[in-house]
Amino acid sequence: MNITNRLWLRLVWAGLIVLPLGNGLPVGASPTPQSVEQTTAKQKTVQFRIAGMTCAACAKGLEASFRNLAGVMKADVDYKAGQALITFDAAKQSAERLSKFVVSCGYQVKETKVV
Repeated sequence: MNITNRLWLRLVWAGLIVLPLGNGLPVGASPTPQSVEQTTAKQKTVQFRIAGMTCAACAKGLEASFRNLAGVMKADVDYKAGQALITFDAAKQSAERLSKFVVSCGYQVKETKVV
């Protein structure tokens, strides 16, 4: 086997490993999208007033940490305002758990408001 054929075989093999093998649906079938009502019914937004952040890097770090939590769709933490606005899937996350998470990161939650 010459080098061109070996290279081609390696590329094909690598493509089979890296590329997903489908979505598990029969050929030609497509998943049915969720209705807008179902998506927004599970989605909630909570606003926290947070004390203890000493710089903008604190806010960015907390924001990144929120985004890594299961169910969190959007996280905006504002150092100057001392607040966080978190949008999450209520089936996977809760405002109470998010509040406890803030405390576990070393900050104080002064107020929680579901918006």
